[in-house]
Amino acid sequence: GGADHLFRVALETGVVEQVTQGNRRLSGFNPSANYATIAYVGTDSTHPTELFRSAIDGRGEKQLTAFNRDLVQAVRPIEPDQIFYPSTDGTKIEGWVLKPRGYDPERQWPLILTIHGGPHGAFGNDFNFEHQLFAANGYLVVYTNPRGSINYGEEFQWATWGGWGRLDFDDVMCGVDYVQTHYSVDATRLGVTGYSYGGYMTNWIIGHTTRFAAAVVGAGISNWISDYGTSTMARTKESEFHGPPWDLRAHALMVKQSPIEYVASVKTPTLFLHGESDVGNPIEQSEQMYSALLRLHVPARFVRYADTYHGGWSPWNIVHRYHEELKWFHRFMAGR
Repeated sequence: GGADHLFRVALETGVVEQVTQGNRRLSGFNPSANYATIAYVGTDSTHPTELFRSAIDGRGEKQLTAFNRDLVQAVRPIEPDQIFYPSTDGTKIEGWVLKPRGYDPERQWPLILTIHGGPHGAFGNDFNFEHQLFAANGYLVVYTNPRGSINYGEEFQWATWGGWGRLDFDDVMCGVDYVQTHYSVDATRLGVTGYSYGGYMTNWIIGHTTRFAAAVVGAGISNWISDYGTSTMARTKESEFHGPPWDLRAHALMVKQSPIEYVASVKTPTLFLHGESDVGNPIEQSEQMYSALLRLHVPARFVRYADTYHGGWSPWNIVHRYHEELKWFHRFMAGR
C-alpha cells in the first residue's frame, strides 16, 4: 500500500516479517558493520524526510535529525484522509485526500486530481510539498494509486501493459467521483495535473473528458511513435506496448494510446511544463500537444526550462514550476 518498510525473511522457513512500522515511507537502509543497528531515512504525510536509527530488528528507534522541525511548526502541514473505493470493474483502489486549509463542508471547494509518475511508481504516506501547497491555497487534493502502481502485487502493477489510459483512466476518474460524493466539491472547478507518466495521463484525460476546468502537464508523452525515435527509453516502449513501432501489433497499440490522436476533443485550458534537456521524455512531446491546442483555439501556455532534464530540477526551477501551476489553476478555477 502507501507505506515502505524494512522486511526480513527467515532462510530456513521463508517466513516474511515486517521489521519497521507506521504510516510512513522508509528508505536508504544501511546496517552497521556488525549488523546490530541500522540507519535509514523516513518521512510521513506531514513531515519531510529525517534520519533515524534503530536496532536491526526495529526496536529502540531514535530520530537523529530535526532539519524540518521549524518548517513543520510554521506551515502546519495537513494530514490526509486515506480512502478506498471501487473502480469501474470493482477493483479496489487506494488514495488520499488533502482538505484545504479551513475546509468547511457547507461551501463547495475546487478540486485538483494529481497523478504520479511511472506508471510503476506510487503515492503514499510521505511528505509531498506540491500537494500541501495546493491544499494551503484552497484546493481539495486527491491523489490515488491506479493500476500500474507498485506496492499492490504483480497483477496490479502490470495491468496497464499494452493499455496505458484504459484501466488507469477508470481508476483515477472513479477516485474523482468518490471524492465528489464524500466531500464538498464544486464540479465546475476541477483540475488535473501530473508529471512524466502523470503528464501522459493528463494529456490522455483532457482528450477523453471535458470535466476539468484546467490542466497542467509536466513532461508528458503525447505521441508514442515519435517518442520511440527521440527518447533514450525506447526499450520501455517495447516492453509496455509489446514491441517496437514497426511491429504491426505494437504500432497499432502505440497509435491507439497516443493522446495526440484525441486532441481534437480537448476543450480544457492546459499549461505545459517541460525541460529542454529532457532526453527521457523529449520536449517535442509537449510541443506537439501545445501546437495542436493553439490551432484548435484552446487556451494553452508553454513554459520551457533551459538546461533542465527529466529529473534533478534545480530548486529555483521547482519553485518557479509550482508558482506557474498555481497561477494556472487560480486563473481557470479559483475565479469561477
